[in-house]
Amino acid sequence: MPTLAAFAEKQNNLFQSIDLDYFLNAAYTRFVPQSIRWNLGENLYNVYIATRRKATGARLGSAFLGDITVKYLEWGRPQLPKLIILHGFSDSKDGVLPYAHQLSRRYHVIAPDIPGFGESEKPARVVYTPDQFSSWLLRFIDKMHCDRFVLAGHSLGGAIAAELAIKIPNRIQKLIMISAAGLVPTHDGDNIYERILNGQNPFEVSSYEDFRNFFRLIFINPNMAPLPVKNYLFMKFSANRNWYHKIFLDLMGDVTDSDVIEKKKAEQVKKFASIRTPTLIVWGDRDGFFPESIGSWMHRIIKDSRYVVLPNAAHMPPLEQTGKLAQLSLSFLNT
Repeated sequence: MPTLAAFAEKQNNLFQSIDLDYFLNAAYTRFVPQSIRWNLGENLYNVYIATRRKATGARLGSAFLGDITVKYLEWGRPQLPKLIILHGFSDSKDGVLPYAHQLSRRYHVIAPDIPGFGESEKPARVVYTPDQFSSWLLRFIDKMHCDRFVLAGHSLGGAIAAELAIKIPNRIQKLIMISAAGLVPTHDGDNIYERILNGQNPFEVSSYEDFRNFFRLIFINPNMAPLPVKNYLFMKFSANRNWYHKIFLDLMGDVTDSDVIEKKKAEQVKKFASIRTPTLIVWGDRDGFFPESIGSWMHRIIKDSRYVVLPNAAHMPPLEQTGKLAQLSLSFLNT
């Protein structure tokens, strides 16, 4: 006759074998109409964002650049040295909020929504090239009266930050690259470029399973959002599928062609090698988009650079490793 402990262990193993997240989402989707799920999730998400902004003293602003309006958040006293943070692909200014807040003790921090994402305008007839992104951000920087400033970029924001460091090197005091895009490896292990080359773009979400796989690539803890919010984010991400496809193709060109990727790689290596700004490169050791080998490669190419690998970190250090990232950044900026 089995003991109570053995029975409990058996039940626990059975429970763990059930994909609870998937089961709950399937039931939620089946029994709650989409319009109700969307409204509930959106309202909860907006309350969460508003609460975080208020708690950190974030100030929402809007900048008209002549042909496009950019929304941004700022922290800290305007008299402090300027520090601009650029978020990643499909993300927004709120994705760097906790990191920006910690840096605002010593800097006037400004985090814009990159055009095409977040609350900034999303013109459909523009080609979203790295040069176009950097042109928009340069006009934004001028609008914010940032003559000399520190520039930080996460993921796509890192690639744009590199473009700016090449275009206006005398204005950028120091550069911080966090899990940065920009360097394109070929046949260099499991990375986002290899997946896309094989016909699997993680940004093109069409099912909840796609969405969960995307979260697993970028977060150490992918289940931290409550079900209504996570379901809403899935629906929103899915609704933007074609938009992300357009921007990604604008940025990368024909990523199904290995010759195009090889050409892109050579172009980007040349660009990154021309960066002379003192640079801090930070990478997560469990980044599901860009393996640590890309960060190491970036460090070798950028001559005046430091390289730090964060243990037990994925692709989102600004959210999941805020304290460590802020400490590293401030230490680098103080030297």
